[in-house]
Amino acid sequence: TQEANALDFDSFEKSLIDKDTSDCDPNLDRKCAPKLTADEALCKYGVSGADARSQACRRVRDAGGILPGAKKGERDIKGWVNNPIAL
Repeated sequence: TQEANALDFDSFEKSLIDKDTSDCDPNLDRKCAPKLTADEALCKYGVSGADARSQACRRVRDAGGILPGAKKGERDIKGWVNNPIAL
């Protein structure tokens, strides 16, 4: 029998994706997402007003991490959108 010298495309593609995600530089690529700890993820993406999120944000702040801010166009709990005009 002859040995086949074919490209295993699935493993090739996976190796490229793994290389891109492990060698990612957020200063050069804006799509590069930094790896978050469990507390950072809960603080950034958790439900607003939840006690678990508040505690996670306190732990992130105490560890010297950066807390998420309001994004442009986001409403706060009073219905204001990053400026003093209610919509």
